[in-house]
Amino acid sequence: MAELFIFSKNRIDEHTEKVGVDIRPVIECKLEQTKLFDFGRKLVDKHPNLFESLVQSPTDFHIRKKFIFPGKGEADLATLGITQRGLAFIFPRKVGIFEEETELNAVGEVVLGCLKIFRGVFPEKKVFRVGLVNEYIFNTGLLESTRLVSERFTKLLVPPDGEITIVVNRPTDDYNKRIQLEAVRRIEPIPEIPSRAQTKNYGVKVIVDFNNRDMSGDMDEGNILAVLHEAQQYNDKDLYEFLNGSGGEN
Repeated sequence: MAELFIFSKNRIDEHTEKVGVDIRPVIECKLEQTKLFDFGRKLVDKHPNLFESLVQSPTDFHIRKKFIFPGKGEADLATLGITQRGLAFIFPRKVGIFEEETELNAVGEVVLGCLKIFRGVFPEKKVFRVGLVNEYIFNTGLLESTRLVSERFTKLLVPPDGEITIVVNRPTDDYNKRIQLEAVRRIEPIPEIPSRAQTKNYGVKVIVDFNNRDMSGDMDEGNILAVLHEAQQYNDKDLYEFLNGSGGEN
């Protein structure tokens, strides 16, 4: 049945969008605490539905948001962080544990506004790369995902209790398109035997990192929007052609 499985949007159990922004000179949390706090406070004021609580120390700075799903629970999630490369904006789109989607604005609209605030607080820093990273988990039901991934994308034989991860970059002249596929499973406890667990269903984790290859200069709003637009177009169509073995991506 592996050859008949079709990846589609309605099979997505979990989905997170991230926008990574490479910044130079690097952001130094210890030396720039005041500026980072000012930046974070302005983001909370502008986008309270995404940014809520500032968490800061000499070695770390990030922003969190508590997402509440009435009748189901709440999830306290990081929505912005500082990495060695720069900024990481995080948009939880579908929270798998609650099977609920969030209502957040498009990444382009939010990121451009946030970067305008960032440049105002840090005028000396420049943007050299922007990448849209989509992380999905596709539910394959009772179809063993190790078998699905190994048969569709390799010639390897992987047993059901084995592991498989595939990483490939399919670049163009302008963009990197790095795709990672990993066979995963959802485990749940057995009520009658508390010390044991069973597989509830199988899935394929897919991570798509789409970013610009040219890092020769400071990116303006037009350059940033172009990357995000092309990345979104790829995720909406070409990704599924690649996953399903059809179209020009294979």
